[in-house]
Amino acid sequence: MSRRLVREGARRLQAAGLSHARYEAEWLLGRLAGTSPLELYLREEEPPSRIAERFLSQIDARAAGAPFQYLLGEADFCGQPFLIRPGVFIPRPETEAVVEHALRALRTRQERVEKPLRLLDLGTGSGCIAVTLARALPACVVVGVELSWEALCVARQNILRYGLAPRVQVVQGHWAQPLRGTFDGVIANPPYIPSAQVDHLPLDVRQEPRASLDGGDDGMRDLSELMSQAPRLLCPGGLLALECGEEQATPLAASAAAAGWAQEVSPLRDLAQRPRGVLIIKAGKEPVLG
Repeated sequence: MSRRLVREGARRLQAAGLSHARYEAEWLLGRLAGTSPLELYLREEEPPSRIAERFLSQIDARAAGAPFQYLLGEADFCGQPFLIRPGVFIPRPETEAVVEHALRALRTRQERVEKPLRLLDLGTGSGCIAVTLARALPACVVVGVELSWEALCVARQNILRYGLAPRVQVVQGHWAQPLRGTFDGVIANPPYIPSAQVDHLPLDVRQEPRASLDGGDDGMRDLSELMSQAPRLLCPGGLLALECGEEQATPLAASAAAAGWAQEVSPLRDLAQRPRGVLIIKAGKEPVLG
């Protein structure tokens, strides 16, 4: 019965033009049945009719354009699962690359300073960046800022899921407006798609919050705002890691270099070596170990 359901689900997804039809069918049924995709093929008993009906309903929703992660209730980020639901931006592999670059720079900074790093995740969404930073850097505290109350609730769930409530806090606000003080690192994946392009994105992407995608007329609205806020947010030697579109990395780097507060500006490249972000180190002396 499980095999038949998977085949039927995959057939419907293939007919809708989805390229990972069997994979998605296996995971959706496995999640509903409370088992792994592999164990579906080892079970002889039929799933209860309510599970079969729910599964086919999810398959039809996916075929109609619902994001796979919303149906699954989970998204992977840097090798770990995060709770996700409609109304919350879905983590992307491009953001993983930005976080990995930032972590390398933050580990170098951690070796130099004598106190826990203070980090800021702007537009925290599901909390995946904040949680990943806290898990990778035991001697740090992270503040996540998010405008959407719905996303903030999901971020709190993910923080609790990983037992990080003592070191990761989330607050509601527009970028860094609710904050005072300085940070060793600021990481952000702001919306950077030009407004005119948002309505031409794939159907499932358009089910995500528009506020997480639409970066204004040229896609640079929020990137420019974060760049302008960075000097007051960063302590000397602190770093800003911003995700952006391929065509935006060069103007962002030039803007930082021209502003006069940057000591170092580097492009951040994804696995295909495409520029998908910038890493900027603020000028000034860092506190060092005595």
